[in-house]
Order: sequence, then C-alpha cells, then structure tokens
Amino acid sequence: MKFFFIIFISLALNAQDNIVTWDYPIKPGTEAWDIFQTEDERIAILQVPEEILATLSSDEAVRLCIELPVFFIFTAFNNPQEGFSVMLSRYNILRNTLLRNDAGSSLIAAYKDAGLSGFRALHYCDEFWSIKLLYLELLLSQKEILRSMSSEDKLELIMEAKSKFLEKTTNENFSSIPGLLFSLKIMASILDVEEYEEFMSSPNKEAITQFLNTGWWFEDVTTIEEIYRMTYNYINSKNE
Repeated sequence: MKFFFIIFISLALNAQDNIVTWDYPIKPGTEAWDIFQTEDERIAILQVPEEILATLSSDEAVRLCIELPVFFIFTAFNNPQEGFSVMLSRYNILRNTLLRNDAGSSLIAAYKDAGLSGFRALHYCDEFWSIKLLYLELLLSQKEILRSMSSEDKLELIMEAKSKFLEKTTNENFSSIPGLLFSLKIMASILDVEEYEEFMSSPNKEAITQFLNTGWWFEDVTTIEEIYRMTYNYINSKNE
C-alpha cells in the first residue's frame, strides 16, 4: 500500500500546473542498456510515449531533446546535418520539437544559459560538453525551428551565436574550425531564412549553401569571415 501511495504522490506532483515530466528509462553505459541486442531495440527504448508527447510543455520537450542519451551520434556520419537528419528519423522527441511553434524561445533560453564549460543555471546534464554544445547549436540551426521564431527571437539568437563564436575563438576546446562552424551555421541559417539581401547576393552563395546543407567545412576561411561580416551588418541593421 505504501508503494502505491508514493507513486500516487509522485504523479500528483508531476501534474501540478499541468507540467508533465518524464525521463528516458534506460541509458547507454548502464547494465540494462547492454542487454539490448539490436540497434532497433536501442532506438525503441528512447522513444517518448505518445501520451507524454501530447502533453509536454515546450520547456520539457527542449529538455528531453538536450538530454537525449545518444545526442552525440550526429558525429558518426559524413557531416553533421546528415547525422542530425538520421537522428530526426529515429527519435520522436526531435520530430515533435521541430514541429512545435513554441519551442524556439525555450531553445534560445537554454542556449543563452550554455557556457563553454556547461550550463550555468539549468540543471541539465552537461556530460561530454564539447559535443553537447555543438549538438544544441545544430538543433538551433534547423530551419523548421527558425521559421517558427519571431523576428525578435531570431535577432536574439543570431546575437547569441555571434557571441558564442567569439568566445570559442579563444577557448582551447572549441577554437578549431569544426568547433566554430556550429555557431556559424546558426548565423548563416538565420540570414538565409530572413532572406537578408547581402546574404542572398553573395558571390559565395553556392559554397555557403553547401555549408548550410552539410554543416561542414569551407575550403577557404574567407567564407567564414564573410558570414561573420554579414551577421555583424545584419545585427546593426536591426538595431538602428
């Protein structure tokens, strides 16, 4: 009887203010995870139940995206965007979040709380942070997310991505070109979604489009400098 009373209290607390909480029941690195024999089994255990998805707040949906136990697998593919697309096809929490019209502000709040060594105030797991921050940036650079944001949100986000880019240039964990590209992808994606005139008429548009489609590498660092310059001009034009 005592056991069922504890369960009841737990459910009641989770139901307060219509906040639904849920966590992944089995995670990599545990003995229970090792029992699974196939990739399909591992994918299945990380699906959020449909009845939970239907009642999640945007903050909770973003938390579950950030704390997806296999967030790092985008690194196992030819390029980050391909890896994210595979993750999107596998995990329903990512699909659910990209379809939301209210996820943008929650993602921006998480991104602004993210320092170069972990979250500052949010109690999210920041294990393997040098990859998790890039994963968060990759998520934020998705056009489905950006198109759901207001102009004010996109301005706030591009300013934060520019700030992160500058911070990374002097940080040993992120200062390499690959580490910088994830902040840059947010910046370029916003310029693209906004159809910023300077961006749309860039003589390097083909190279930039390839970058947006892959999230990876430039043969010439002057393209990185160009995107940064256009971002600077875009922010100034919005703040005039």
